[in-house]
Amino acid sequence: MRAVLSIITFANPQVLFGLLAISIPIIIHLFNLRRVKRVQFSNTALLKRIKEESSAKRKPVELLILASRILGISLLVLAFAQPLFKNQDNDLSLSNEVLIYLDNSQSLSSLNADGAASFDVLVNEANAIIESYAEGTIFHFVENSYSNSISADYTKESLKELLTEIEQVGVDRSVVEINSRIRGSNFTGDIYLLSDFQNKSSFEAVLKDTANNYYLVPSITEDISNVFVDTVYLENTFLSGSFANLLKLRLRRNFRDNQVINLKLLIDDQLFGTAEIDFGNQLIAEHEFEIQANTQGLDRIEIQIDDPTLAFDNSFFVSVNKLDKVRVVEVFDQTEPGFVKALFDDNDVFQYSRIDSRFLDNELIGSANLLIINQVDQLSNQLINVTTGLLESGGSVMFIPDAVSSSSDLNRLGIVTSRESGDRIQLSQPNFENPIFQGVFEEQNEDIEMPEAAVTFRVLNAELDYLQYRNGRSFLSKINSDGNLFFFSSPFDVEYSTFPNHALFVPIMYKLALGSKVNLSNLYYYTDSETIFFPLDDASGNRIFQLRSEFADLTPNQRLEGDRLILEIPKDVIETGQYNLSTEDGLVGTLSFNIPKDESNLTAIDPAIFEQLDLLDHVSVIESTDRGDVRQFLEAGIAGIPLWKYALLGALFFLFVEIILIRYL
Repeated sequence: MRAVLSIITFANPQVLFGLLAISIPIIIHLFNLRRVKRVQFSNTALLKRIKEESSAKRKPVELLILASRILGISLLVLAFAQPLFKNQDNDLSLSNEVLIYLDNSQSLSSLNADGAASFDVLVNEANAIIESYAEGTIFHFVENSYSNSISADYTKESLKELLTEIEQVGVDRSVVEINSRIRGSNFTGDIYLLSDFQNKSSFEAVLKDTANNYYLVPSITEDISNVFVDTVYLENTFLSGSFANLLKLRLRRNFRDNQVINLKLLIDDQLFGTAEIDFGNQLIAEHEFEIQANTQGLDRIEIQIDDPTLAFDNSFFVSVNKLDKVRVVEVFDQTEPGFVKALFDDNDVFQYSRIDSRFLDNELIGSANLLIINQVDQLSNQLINVTTGLLESGGSVMFIPDAVSSSSDLNRLGIVTSRESGDRIQLSQPNFENPIFQGVFEEQNEDIEMPEAAVTFRVLNAELDYLQYRNGRSFLSKINSDGNLFFFSSPFDVEYSTFPNHALFVPIMYKLALGSKVNLSNLYYYTDSETIFFPLDDASGNRIFQLRSEFADLTPNQRLEGDRLILEIPKDVIETGQYNLSTEDGLVGTLSFNIPKDESNLTAIDPAIFEQLDLLDHVSVIESTDRGDVRQFLEAGIAGIPLWKYALLGALFFLFVEIILIRYL
């Protein structure tokens, strides 16, 4: 902190001439020292001794009486002169306009050393600031939710009343944001920033704004070990009725200590699972909950942490929305529908279309999430071109060869193959570590009876094998190419393969199809997320989308871009919890909002930053632990602390001392 030079000023300096009155007790004292004529008595020896002892005793008492009279008169005169104590280093002219920013983010739920909530302490300090200014001062106010206009004028009483209504919100603001809002209002005057300054270490705007006087009032709290949810994700990025999944959590805390917390998982307000998390000596701990097949209510998941230190982030909300329909287009070369149509047609998860290879629809194929080329014996230039374009745009293609397919046609699609003997060979056991099989099997059974298939083609540029023959050749592989290109080495006809009739057929085909849908909604958002992208199954029409919850109904700014909805959400109106995204036609999906991680990660700002700021002429840092410290700082540095009461008490004290000296000594 910078050194402070203190001075005393007087409201009535002319009264100081009254100090001349101290000459009165001095004159009286001098007259008491005059010489007197001595009269000798007969017993002179005894009287002389008594005289000497009495004179020696009276001299110091008379001096003390003189001192008490001088000090009493001096302090009485000073009391009427009304002295004011002032910090010369903070000797700023009072502005007639004051702006107060009150940080009401959730991080201020922490308690200080006295057990008081940091937010309540800041509210008290804001009141102390208001009381330190004279009547007639114009006040302006801003808090994190921007619920009031920064240009609105408040009196002392009206602003104090407003402070009683301010509540904590799930929105944080940086110094840059606050300063930008202040500049937009063209405010000039005294600016008070009351905050814990979590993640507000950028004071560049304050450094440059020398037109205003800044007063930083940091909330001082002790270090707190807070546990919060850092990340939630699914092991597989989709959930379908036939598959199980894992909901994985990463928990974080601020400090290392021997801490064990309890965890609960609620799905649709029903307890689904519990866990005990032991951090050991780590800052991060992970856990996973198994989501069983056919679990309902996944759009309303809540994770609860039993952490008594801070409660505002003990609930974390997640929404797994129903997967938008996956657009599957099959190009066929036969009149009879086969296994593919039976698999995808009349399925709520898929939007299935079937096209004859002789009458292709480029627009329909280009819109497919998954294109299945099913046993087309000759590939036309049109089909090769539209398929190549789909792959180059990141699409997914599944190729099921015909018995007479040529390697040259396959090569034009980027599938390098050679002809094989066509012998039927049993497939080997699947690799359960492969992501495509995760969630398919409840148990890893190594004794599964595997299907057989003819080794019709040998793939030479496979990137990843999903299924292999027992001889090590690829049966189902992902080709090294643009997009996602999957190739089966055998036709699906019964004389070539038993795979379509095997239990693996449905989950593998579904997994490949569902994996092609990459435009999924987020599991959760934060309350400061201002732009949200939500995929739509049907983006047609001029529908108005609304966010509805038990807290409020919102109609944010919105627009459609392709097959997704873009919402512009003011972060000052969103609260933690779950909102239904709906139109007049019904529910579209569910969005979950949580407190930003920065609010939960309570890390105190470096005190050295405040020390550097306090060196600036237009910035003052008020470090306080209670309301009195703030008011005393302001009165001492700006208005001055009146000392007349102390001077009057001092005068009365020395009057009492004089009476005691005269009466008893």
